[in-house]
Amino acid sequence: MMRLMLLSTLLWLVPTAAWAQFEIDGEGSLLLANDRTVEFDYGFSYYLQEGQYRFIVGRQSLNVPSVPQKYSLALILQQDKAVWVPDFINDPLLGFELTIDDYVIKLYQDDSARQAPGRFVVSLNGELFHFSRGPGQINFYFTEQGIKEVRVEGMFKPRR
Repeated sequence: MMRLMLLSTLLWLVPTAAWAQFEIDGEGSLLLANDRTVEFDYGFSYYLQEGQYRFIVGRQSLNVPSVPQKYSLALILQQDKAVWVPDFINDPLLGFELTIDDYVIKLYQDDSARQAPGRFVVSLNGELFHFSRGPGQINFYFTEQGIKEVRVEGMFKPRR
């Protein structure tokens, strides 16, 4: 009985972050520059495996000392004709839709977006963004429980 109480007390003293683990599934579709549509899975996992924490993003995996603060997904506009998202596929895109956790992220061309380079628009839960100079980023911010928030950066909000 004394051992059980000691073990119980020790478990309370271990930081809960040591047990932090999450798996967030995401799924979507890609519209390739050749007008082909491809379904894909893209999510985040963070878990303890053989004494090391492992962080998985899409198909990439690495050992980490703790949960990463953020992960940046790069969107690279190429000559106003296509967008590259190397995390998703090694082909140019005309659009994508990704649903992950409570977020819906879309890239599409909109003929009415005359100020947007290539008329490409990024939507994060309905909030619109256009490309600026350089690549756009979709930044996922994490806590030990999973995604804390998602922000679009390196892009600008169009005027209404």
